[in-house]
Amino acid sequence: MKNYKHPNDRGYTNPELFVTTDWLEDNLNNPNLQVVDVDSIEEYNIGHIPGSSNPIDNFYKTSVKDRTHIQNPKKFSNTISELGIDNSSEVVCYDRSAGLYSFRLIWALYYHGHKNVKILDGGYPKWLYENREITKNKSIIQKKTFITKIDQNIFADKNFILENLDDSTTIILDVRSDDERNGINLRGGSRGGRIPGSIHIEWKNFHTEGSIPILKTAEKIREILYKNNITPEKNIITYCQGGIRAAHAFWALRLSGFNNIRNYDGSWREWAEDFSCPIEK
Repeated sequence: MKNYKHPNDRGYTNPELFVTTDWLEDNLNNPNLQVVDVDSIEEYNIGHIPGSSNPIDNFYKTSVKDRTHIQNPKKFSNTISELGIDNSSEVVCYDRSAGLYSFRLIWALYYHGHKNVKILDGGYPKWLYENREITKNKSIIQKKTFITKIDQNIFADKNFILENLDDSTTIILDVRSDDERNGINLRGGSRGGRIPGSIHIEWKNFHTEGSIPILKTAEKIREILYKNNITPEKNIITYCQGGIRAAHAFWALRLSGFNNIRNYDGSWREWAEDFSCPIEK
């Protein structure tokens, strides 16, 4: 790959969140490792990394019909156990979506108390580009037992947003598209617009373009943030439509030296439907 920089050379505060394709190929047979393909079942069936499991819902929400809130401990425990993961497992996730669904799973696992999880740098596109082994065979996954332990410090709910709306030390970061923020695209909701006072940087700005997108260097991510007056001493809450793109942005900031970050998991899907919540258009 032209101009490819190893994760260790991109200035991240915790580059150990990444594994390379070389590392994963060398460790695929590790019995304590579970690889998770976090894209759709349709994409998984076209081809995937051998041994990888695949979630029913890569948003990890209450249900496919109710995708507002992250699964409660009992439901999440069952979801993760079905993926072949227990509390001692090392998890590596990958996708075909510029890290979007991988960073969602990493955030969800951190929220539920499991930090031994990493993202495959460059994801499935890089794995394919390097002609590494793939399969169409569904993996035989042994169900394990995963026990959750909630970490509220990386989570924001509607009440937390309302309490901090007028706090000068808090920044609410909207990472949706222009059309969503301007109220043109309602995404099936009742109201369009944005949370009052929020700053807008679409999540796509944090990763490179091209057929094998990767997260930009920490320096480039900080440049984008500083231009929008987002600095590390602020308390930052990311939001989107359902906490997925916001989880990607959460990790882009965290890897770039921002520590006081929360993901508003309910995001616009919840905010727009509660007519007591104020909006800007």
